[in-house]
Amino acid sequence: MKPARQRSRRPAAKRGAPPVPDTQASSELDGAIRLATVLAEESSGWRVRLGTKEQVLSLDASVDPGLVREALESGARVLVELSAPPMVVGVVQTSRALRVNRQGRVEAQVEKFDLYSREGATMKTSGAFMQVKGSEVELYGTRILTRAREVAKILARMINLN
Repeated sequence: MKPARQRSRRPAAKRGAPPVPDTQASSELDGAIRLATVLAEESSGWRVRLGTKEQVLSLDASVDPGLVREALESGARVLVELSAPPMVVGVVQTSRALRVNRQGRVEAQVEKFDLYSREGATMKTSGAFMQVKGSEVELYGTRILTRAREVAKILARMINLN
């Protein structure tokens, strides 16, 4: 028997990402899904890195372009269907999102909640609403309550009570 150092060994298989096939010539991969990284939004589509190649791909009509813009900002991966022609068909979600459950409720426990709107925001129920437009806030309801344990301050230059 040969000493351990002299035994012949098979070369180790290289690890890493499998090579990206030529999507135009490979009909056997039609419908296969691969991960890609979004690099930029262009007038003709989305520039993505698929393996070691960069391509400009169109976006499937079912995918919200805003979702792909978020993937571009965050570095999240997109799903590319290898068909003729290949196209972006989704985004891999990498963080939690607010969801509407089957009863129509959104429930979340967060440290801080910020909502920014350029034009305005409205919250409505069947009998009341709160609307914010520019620098105005409008509250409407049968009763509007303000409660404070210690101190309630109202700072105003002019108050009109109708």
